[in-house]
Amino acid sequence: MTDDKAIKSDSNKGSTLTFFDLISVFIKNRKMILVFTFMSCLISIILYFFVFDLIYYSSATIKSTSKSSGLLGALDAGLPDIGGLDDLGIGGGKSAKELASYQEILMSRRCLEELIRKFGLMERDEYDYMEDAIKDFRENKLKLTQEKTSDVLFVGVFDKDPALAKEMVEFLLQTLNKINIEMSVTNAKNNRLFIEKRYTQAKYDLSLVEDSLKQFQMIYGIAPDLQIKASAQSVFTLEAELKAEEIKLDVIKKILSSDQPEVKMQEAKVSSLREKISGIQNSTDLNDYLRLGNSPIIAMSYLRLQRDLEIQTKILTFMIPVFEQAKIEEQRETPTVIVMDTPYIAEKKTKPKRLTMVIIFTFMGFGASLIGFLVLDKIKDLSLKFKVSRP
Repeated sequence: MTDDKAIKSDSNKGSTLTFFDLISVFIKNRKMILVFTFMSCLISIILYFFVFDLIYYSSATIKSTSKSSGLLGALDAGLPDIGGLDDLGIGGGKSAKELASYQEILMSRRCLEELIRKFGLMERDEYDYMEDAIKDFRENKLKLTQEKTSDVLFVGVFDKDPALAKEMVEFLLQTLNKINIEMSVTNAKNNRLFIEKRYTQAKYDLSLVEDSLKQFQMIYGIAPDLQIKASAQSVFTLEAELKAEEIKLDVIKKILSSDQPEVKMQEAKVSSLREKISGIQNSTDLNDYLRLGNSPIIAMSYLRLQRDLEIQTKILTFMIPVFEQAKIEEQRETPTVIVMDTPYIAEKKTKPKRLTMVIIFTFMGFGASLIGFLVLDKIKDLSLKFKVSRP
């Protein structure tokens, strides 16, 4: 029983790893550990100084034009008097959206496939499939960095040939500009078609309102509102005259008897005025310019036609500059990408960081060899204890 406890105690001690165990393993196997460490250092030096290619970086800086595109851009550019649309919250973040669009174009398969075919990267880097070449270039060679505060985009390329890296950046900028122009022209064409359709509809609606107003004026006169006003004024005048003649009739009746000629003449005059007023108020004869029959309906219909005419005229006036702007945008093929800094040929390598990598690999070799000998010692100790514990 005592021997079993001693063996278990030794086993527990052996299972605990301390710093002194590492030191003892290093002292006992220092020659081999140093040899492995030196070999790791030598291999890393050979790899990073003589085998691995030096990678150079070339970049360019492009800036957002901060220009609205599409229908909202046409409205904002064509009609400055209505105020900027950004103030309404319609076109906010144009710069960020534009730079994001640039990144999408540069990362697109079409752009990268044109670049790979242009510079023969499939053959040079020995790719079997275009998908692999595009994926590698997108993940390892292309670098896009957007600076949101200043609205700029850095477009960079890593390559072992510094001159080729510069040429690839230039090609990316050219392709970006070409694709962006094509997209802008296509977008402008779609906007132009939409605006043209709306412009044609506005012209048709205006002609319908004009024809309706013309027909209405042919029936009720050129200015029904003025005729109604004149008729009402005539009624007011006749009403005032009627009141005066009625007062005169009352006075005559008090002085003279009802069978006197003066009384009969005054009564006829009062009756005539009443008939005139009633005729104007109830007349619907279109040949009678002094008429008030159905005057509220006529006046309201005329005012509605005038209002519709004014609305359609303003819509057409609004659409004309927008339509012209859309036609201009469709034909525009000027460069759309503003290049602040052109690409350059790098004078210094970007990666690998040879000294850093050599130091890292050296420490990794030292650590791996130390752990390896530690494991071997543990295995030896366990095998020895197993032999001792056997009866």
